[in-house]
Amino acid sequence: MKKLPSSIFNDVIGPVMVGPSSSHTAGPARIGYLAGQLCGGRLSCVKVMFETNGSFAMTYKGQKSDQGLAAGLLGMLPQDPRLSDALSLINAKGIELVVEVKDFEADHPNTVLLELMDENGGTVSVSGLSIGGGCIELNEINECPVSLAGDYYELVILQSGGTASSMKSVCGDVESLLREASVVAHGNSISENGKADDTWRGVIVIHTRQQIPQNLLDTIKLRFGDDSVRNITPVMPVLASADCEVPFTRAAAMLDWCAEHDAPLWKAAALYEAARGGVSVSEVLEMMERIIRVMEEAVATGLAGDFTMKGFLSPSASKLRDAVMDGKFIPTGMLDMATVMSVAVMELNAAMGCVVAAPTAGSCGVLPATVFSMLDQLEVPQDSRVETAAKAMLVAGLIGVFINEQATFAAEVCGCQAECGSAASMAAAAMVEMAGGSTEAACNAAALAMQNSLGLICDPVAEQVEVPCIGRNVAAVSNAVTAANIAMYGFRGTLPLDEVICAMWEVGNALPDTLCCTGKGGLCTTPSGIRLKEEVDKRMFGSKS
Repeated sequence: MKKLPSSIFNDVIGPVMVGPSSSHTAGPARIGYLAGQLCGGRLSCVKVMFETNGSFAMTYKGQKSDQGLAAGLLGMLPQDPRLSDALSLINAKGIELVVEVKDFEADHPNTVLLELMDENGGTVSVSGLSIGGGCIELNEINECPVSLAGDYYELVILQSGGTASSMKSVCGDVESLLREASVVAHGNSISENGKADDTWRGVIVIHTRQQIPQNLLDTIKLRFGDDSVRNITPVMPVLASADCEVPFTRAAAMLDWCAEHDAPLWKAAALYEAARGGVSVSEVLEMMERIIRVMEEAVATGLAGDFTMKGFLSPSASKLRDAVMDGKFIPTGMLDMATVMSVAVMELNAAMGCVVAAPTAGSCGVLPATVFSMLDQLEVPQDSRVETAAKAMLVAGLIGVFINEQATFAAEVCGCQAECGSAASMAAAAMVEMAGGSTEAACNAAALAMQNSLGLICDPVAEQVEVPCIGRNVAAVSNAVTAANIAMYGFRGTLPLDEVICAMWEVGNALPDTLCCTGKGGLCTTPSGIRLKEEVDKRMFGSKS
């Protein structure tokens, strides 16, 4: 199956989620949600395995990966407030959840293996990847290669004791039944585990954009065996489409397109996403406006500070706001409240409150802080604020598309330059859009902000998104504002955005894994960092490790 272009809502702005980490909390929740649907009956036991040298192994307790998986297995999506109590809830359901760290081959640092057993003794094994920003992929089922990204309705047929040719016949028969019911298949995959003994397994996956009617599903189960057929519902907000055609996937091509069509950048972003998702521009704006309202609520809740953070800090945003209101901050204009808002949202994230990953949970304070503080600075009328913010956020999302197409948002792969660096780049372009700057200026601002972030490592102390994550969100806000200003009024960074994105990817791949969210380097291994980890582990888990 061909790789689909990135979606603003699937890959960049979102998910709406319970903190603290899009890769380590929301991603596992989505993996668990899909994997749980592959079990033939009621779950009785799940064995979770993290690879010894991967990021999950070092951070899964502090960043709640085990809770995310448990929540997904119970049918919860990342925004479900019950996620923070998922380990207790799965235990109350009588489901045994065992977590192991062990050696196995893994091509991605965020790889998890799951072995699921139902109450009748049926088993299924799954390999899942959390690839950044809450995006996921199931890449193996029963040791058979697959690719399930959670953006289709999937009909999965598990085979044993058959052959590749017999699977092809089954797939054809099922697709014929779908056609008779006017259900359009958007491609399929047929794979086997390559074994020639009684452990041979095969998997058929058929993708659709519509839910299969229950009567048709019953017919398929009757013909091919109730124990072998699984009906998987998606976890992503925008469905995929095999025939989707977008106008561009690179900044350079977008600049040419905007010039040719005399279109503002926000409109280019909206048309891109409409083409990607098979929806209208008005639907795209409505989706973004809903996200804006979640962001507004996150800022308000974060400023109130009526919560407990999970690591070693206490909420401070309300005190910072009071200092701004009392004129005690060193005056920096809109940066004063932008600083406070970024802290507020990140503190809420660290408390496992509801935030929007933009593009990740570790950088979720940057975009709402810059966009909302600029709304105030520009004195945008109340009845226009949400629409203005949505257009700015679409611009940010499109810059994120270019980043995701050519690099990554995963700090486990490219460090914090992929998170806070990307967020600063996206926010800089959004601010240029709000200020009435040109499309070229927006791209230049995005490139400048990313240039300023190259080499930024990921080293969360005690596995918490508190230090240095909150401070780096604040720094990213300042980076975005200054990059936007100088890009609009005379300074050019010379290097085009696409080239800077590729440089980020190259730099990220040159970073050692000790500096990519493993807890093995940077601030994590300072004497104070080690002490804080021991204190947090003892308080939260009753041990020093």
